[in-house]
Amino acid sequence: MPCVPVWLNLPPDPGGSTENDDHNPPRIASRNLFDFSVGHDNIFHGDRYKWSARFSVVNIANKEALYNFLSTFSGTHYVTPRAVTGTIGFHF
Repeated sequence: MPCVPVWLNLPPDPGGSTENDDHNPPRIASRNLFDFSVGHDNIFHGDRYKWSARFSVVNIANKEALYNFLSTFSGTHYVTPRAVTGTIGFHF
């Protein structure tokens, strides 16, 4: 019976010598955050005076997460908690 060689490739140990904070700094895991916004301009279809309304929600799921800007010097930041905003505008 012929002998068949088997190769096993394992990724390098992340805690090993591959860490280099200057050229390959560790990053925060990616996340999916969802926002929602809806609005309408000229609600009453006026010619001279116009009304607008907007409603928006930031971070609908209210997830707690960290992020950074791919730079060692920018630091780490928290994602904004859920924020609900409504605006009414009068344009003349």
